[in-house]
Amino acid sequence: MREVEKLMRRVNRLHFCLFHQTLSQFGLGKGQPPILKYLSLNDGCTQSEIAKREHVTAATTTVMLQTMEKNGLIVRKNDEADLRIMRVYITPKGLEVQKKCDEAIENLEKEIYEGFTPEEIEAFRKLLAKKCDSLERLLEMEERK
Repeated sequence: MREVEKLMRRVNRLHFCLFHQTLSQFGLGKGQPPILKYLSLNDGCTQSEIAKREHVTAATTTVMLQTMEKNGLIVRKNDEADLRIMRVYITPKGLEVQKKCDEAIENLEKEIYEGFTPEEIEAFRKLLAKKCDSLERLLEMEERK
C-alpha cells in the first residue's frame, strides 16, 4: 500500500507542477482556477460555499478572492437580503481567463493521456473516483467530530 501512496504523491506533485506551469501564463495563483471554474457555473455563490467546495479555510478563501478581485477576475458584493453574507461574481475578464484555462487544461490532458487506451482511462477514472469517495467520507467524519 505504501508504494501506491508514494507513487500517488509523486503523480500529484508532477501533475501540480505541470498544471501550475501551464496556468501561470494566465496570471493565476494556486487554487484560483478551480474557483473561476466554480464561479462560471455558480455565479453569485457565497464565500463560504467556495471555501467548503475547495476544502480551505474561510481566511484562505478571503485572501484568494482579494487577489482575484484586485486582478479584475471577480467582484464581491454583500447579499441584499443579508448584509453579513458576501456573494462572489465572475467578471467578463474572469470568464475569458477561465475559458482559456479550460482550453489549456484540455490540451494538457490530451498530452498526458496520449499513451493510454480508452479502457485504461476508464479503469483509472473508476479507481480514482473510488479513492475520492473514501477520502471525502473520511473527511466528513473528521469534520463531524
